[in-house]
Amino acid sequence: AWANGDASRLLHFWLRDNCPQLRHATTKHRTVETSSIPVDVRPSAAVVNADGDVEITWAHDGHVSTFSTHWLRANDYSNAARYLHDSPTLWDASIGNALPEASYPSLTEDTAVRKQFLDGFIAFGVGVLRDVPCVPGTVLEVARLLGEIRSTSWGTVFDVISMEDANSLAYTNLPLVTHTDEGYRDPAPTVQLQHFLRADASGGESTLVDGFKIAEDMRTSVADQFALLATTMLDFHFADDTAEHSARGPIITLHPDGSIRAIRYSNHSVLPFRLPAEMMEAFYAAYLTFATMRESDAYQLRLKMGAGDLYIVDNHRVLHGRTGFSSGGARHLQSCYIERDELVSRRTILDRVR
Repeated sequence: AWANGDASRLLHFWLRDNCPQLRHATTKHRTVETSSIPVDVRPSAAVVNADGDVEITWAHDGHVSTFSTHWLRANDYSNAARYLHDSPTLWDASIGNALPEASYPSLTEDTAVRKQFLDGFIAFGVGVLRDVPCVPGTVLEVARLLGEIRSTSWGTVFDVISMEDANSLAYTNLPLVTHTDEGYRDPAPTVQLQHFLRADASGGESTLVDGFKIAEDMRTSVADQFALLATTMLDFHFADDTAEHSARGPIITLHPDGSIRAIRYSNHSVLPFRLPAEMMEAFYAAYLTFATMRESDAYQLRLKMGAGDLYIVDNHRVLHGRTGFSSGGARHLQSCYIERDELVSRRTILDRVR
């Protein structure tokens, strides 16, 4: 019971499991395995000490747990204490100047600029860097600044340039419809960087779409189709002379609470649907709704990227592609992957910098 009239009901087992004195001093992780606690654990005594903290002595082993009132208030689940998580900022083609953008030299030199850019990326799932040196391999320097590089069968860095006998549409001058990368990998890379070394060809605008926005709009307007895309498993596949990959997953992956966790949309690498006959037509209708929305002017942001520009996308959220471009002129990109958890960690650590 609290002085202001509030009351808390806290499970004995929960209190012992979260004893502050049984946490590692540095990591704050538990040092006692939860499953080793007696299921009927109970106090033999509970008092408020001279500092106002609650001291509980446990009957089965005599251990004393001390809880500050601040800790109890902050973690009082019986009065709706919950962990807060930022919701993504959904966007469409009208995003305009709100797109996170920074100069790369400023990003490297100014912690405040880096914080702002990373905050924007985490919220929007996309960001643009300007003034990145047009030197091969620079994309890896940017990647190391923002996270840890993930190597795949493409290597740590791969060149995107039109070529004969291409083993990917990315290496032609054809339009590339928006998609998430590497849908045939499990897990798919979470963050992709694309650095433009040369961009002389006519056309070739970069196209970006917020898959979360499309999914949420489908949840609102065509809930039955949203449900099909969130519950139907598809198979994705890739093979060439040196590698072969397969993965399964739905177009829309949800967290247990129903919020959107990831988008996996790779029309070029998805295998023929093998679904029950009675649901095939309905699933195609849902699939085509998503497909049409992702290529519509209302959702698709088009960027003219020049030499020295770089964009970074959350590959579990933002679909990317390009318009077609002329065979004349030069177009050369270098790309690599990093993982989102390390990027978020880098942003969090910046708050410790004085």
